[in-house]
Amino acid sequence: MVYNCKIAYNIFYYFYFMRLWFLVIFLAMMGRVHAGNDADSGFVQLNGAEKYDIIKQLHTYTESRAPISAQLAYRYFIAGKFSEVPNTHNDNINDGLVNKNSWLALQLVNQDAAEASVLFEFILSGANSIECYLINDDQMTVPLVKSSFSRNRTGGGFLALSETYTLNLKSGEKTCLLIHVINRGQLLYIPTQMFDLAYFKKYNSSRQNYFGIFEGIFLFIILFNLLIYCTTFDRIYLLYLLYACFISIFALNEVGTVAYGISIFPVLNLFSGQSYLYIGFAMWLLLMIQFLNEGKRNRLFYRVTLIFVGLNLIFAFLPSLITLTGFIPQAPYQHVYQSAGTLLFVTSLCFIIISNTIRLVKGNRLALFYALANIPVILGVILQYSNLYEITHISFGWSNPIAMGLSIETFLISFGFAYRYNLIGQEKQQLLMHVGQQQKELISQIFRTQESEKKRIAEDLHDELGGNLAAMRMTIQSIGLDGDRAKLLTMLIDKASVSAHNIAHNLMPPEFEKTSLAQLLHQYYKRLNAEGGIRFDFHCSGGGGKFIKLVELMIYRIIMELTNNIIKHSRATEATVQLVYHESHLSLIAEDNGIGFTPGQADGLGLKNINTRITYLQGTYHIDSDPHGTTVSIQIPYKEHA
Repeated sequence: MVYNCKIAYNIFYYFYFMRLWFLVIFLAMMGRVHAGNDADSGFVQLNGAEKYDIIKQLHTYTESRAPISAQLAYRYFIAGKFSEVPNTHNDNINDGLVNKNSWLALQLVNQDAAEASVLFEFILSGANSIECYLINDDQMTVPLVKSSFSRNRTGGGFLALSETYTLNLKSGEKTCLLIHVINRGQLLYIPTQMFDLAYFKKYNSSRQNYFGIFEGIFLFIILFNLLIYCTTFDRIYLLYLLYACFISIFALNEVGTVAYGISIFPVLNLFSGQSYLYIGFAMWLLLMIQFLNEGKRNRLFYRVTLIFVGLNLIFAFLPSLITLTGFIPQAPYQHVYQSAGTLLFVTSLCFIIISNTIRLVKGNRLALFYALANIPVILGVILQYSNLYEITHISFGWSNPIAMGLSIETFLISFGFAYRYNLIGQEKQQLLMHVGQQQKELISQIFRTQESEKKRIAEDLHDELGGNLAAMRMTIQSIGLDGDRAKLLTMLIDKASVSAHNIAHNLMPPEFEKTSLAQLLHQYYKRLNAEGGIRFDFHCSGGGGKFIKLVELMIYRIIMELTNNIIKHSRATEATVQLVYHESHLSLIAEDNGIGFTPGQADGLGLKNINTRITYLQGTYHIDSDPHGTTVSIQIPYKEHA
């Protein structure tokens, strides 16, 4: 029992010792990365680490209205007039859009055996500036020159860029770095870290590759939507193009990478970095109206959206207008602008969320894509302000959470555009089908009305006119006229009676419902040949019964029109009409040996009626005509009319 306890004690001691040993190694490694953070010494100790946290050793002093020199700033620092910079968990310090001049002091000592080269990077807009000084052994200030990593400002505008300063310290050397910060109410990030020069080269290369991909994606989105807009002239793609353009400038401005190419577009220098956020958000609100198709349906929603658009544009252009007047706002005004702008941004975002939720409840399918695209922005805003108020300490390295959220949103909404395009295409297809069906029903109703009217006229001709003519014939016979006059009047009445009978027969053949189309046509052409003139041959093969009676009546009308055209215009002596019932369609062929015609010169009422009926029956036709005769070939499918 004692032996077992001893073994257990040794095992416990062994693991406890190993845990302490790993803790020592871990702390040593952490000290390697973040060396020199000894708050008591007041110096950042350089010992060959890749990067150093400097926030604990950084001190600040805000100038009054009168600026002070670097020598005087150093005396103030020695006298203890500088205060500690509040601790932050971010990679940079950002005082916001303030208007003030301040000094930062940082003491460094090189404890490494070799010379140390460290680098500071500042991200600032054109209205701001940074001046760095070193205090040498004689307590004289020596200005630092920008290093080769700095991106030179082009055009002197407000867009952000990075400025880097390299500091070389010999082994054991101590120095004090003074940083003069001139803030004119524009973007300015002060680093809380400094980098080893060799490490920064690799770090900067990776960062440039990262933002190169980022810029490429935005450029592709912009050019692609420009192409679509030039092709379709749909306003939504122009709004999306403008939105992507301004948001990409804002996102790149936040990390100091947007200075490239500004000289090509000097107008971009008129705005501050935050102005592009407001302009982009105004475009996003207009895009919402177009994307959700709610502008014409809900006038209240449309007007409220336009109010938010106007407010965002006012906040976008206000700093530039003030700058053009030459007035430099003081810190209180800057804080009011910053606070009001933040309130506007959050309020606009809440309005989008509420509007989108209402559309989702109403069943707008496009609202789902818009909601998914908004989620990254909402999370970015929450994270940005929770970091700002020290609630959370989540960092995305090079990217601002809001800028990252807007970037992801721009990517996600592209899928919504694809869905919207397909949805609109389906709606247009359904609308065309509906319109086509309505047109078909309307034409069908017109045809039914025409046939009903023709049937009524035929019955009137047969019953009324035919009966009257028969009564006239009997009256003539009863009044006892002389032989020649009675014979002439009787002949005229008989001729009128035959004409009325033929007209009535052509308008609506008797017993049409009970007689096949082929039988009707055989009787018609037999009667036509008996009257003389053109010799007609009629042939039917393949059987019938493929169509309903209404369709057969339309085919009968088409054949009547073709026959009348041959009789009136062809000057033919012979003609052939064929009906061939194939497996899938009916072929109707009419041929004559007449003088022919040019189809473009004979678009009379008859051919128009033929074309209307063939179109309604979803058929096709072809006319082949020359001086030796004319052939008309018509195909009518069964499937729509069986």
